[in-house]
Amino acid sequence: MDFLSRMALAGALGLVICSPVMAADYEPILVQQAPEVPVEVGTGWYLRGDVGYDLNKSFKDVDFTSTSASYSNHETQFTGSIGVGYHFTDWLRADLNLGYLPGNRVNLSYNDGTIDAAGRIENSAWYGMANAYVDLGTYVGFTPYIGAGAGVLRSEPKASAQYTDANGTLSASYHSPNYSFAYALDAGLSYQMSRNVSLDLGYQYLSAPDAKVVAFDDTDGFRVKKGIHYHQIRVGLRYDLW
Repeated sequence: MDFLSRMALAGALGLVICSPVMAADYEPILVQQAPEVPVEVGTGWYLRGDVGYDLNKSFKDVDFTSTSASYSNHETQFTGSIGVGYHFTDWLRADLNLGYLPGNRVNLSYNDGTIDAAGRIENSAWYGMANAYVDLGTYVGFTPYIGAGAGVLRSEPKASAQYTDANGTLSASYHSPNYSFAYALDAGLSYQMSRNVSLDLGYQYLSAPDAKVVAFDDTDGFRVKKGIHYHQIRVGLRYDLW
């Protein structure tokens, strides 16, 4: 074997011997799959429920002042609502609410010896309202806020009356469900009880200037008036859908 052949053989043997060593210097490349990040489907949305108490008795008393008349006036002062809302930012949120408002029911009788009269009136109302609120910062879990809303109020006044004198008997009735514009002004304080639940205590002024209501009076037995105004103290819970 000549010199060149010996050199070629030695080189080949060297490559075979060094191959495992060189291979050990390179670690295999592992491809790792990126972890999946869970998507919070409900982030920003919340549910709410409220109960309230009407401070001013919107239907207090009737316009019938005769001392010969007797009547019973039952007025519901409690109100309630449910709704769904959304946090746009840490300080701005809005919600849609459907609620029941206080109403009244009055029974009246009148007899002065020559005239015999009796009647009944009833007022009830529901509303749908869109509200926006500004949260004024959170301090030790408490968040004061102010807000305003606009919507539609459905009032349903009912009345019936019967009047008897020497000329005979007359009767009348009235039933006119109607829809009118309503607005609300809010102020209150919420407290975060847990990560998802907040307790809300607030005041709301709700007005429907053109809503129809009925009341008894001395002249016509009953008459139709316009305007319902509520001053409410409300307590509620909000549940964030995280």
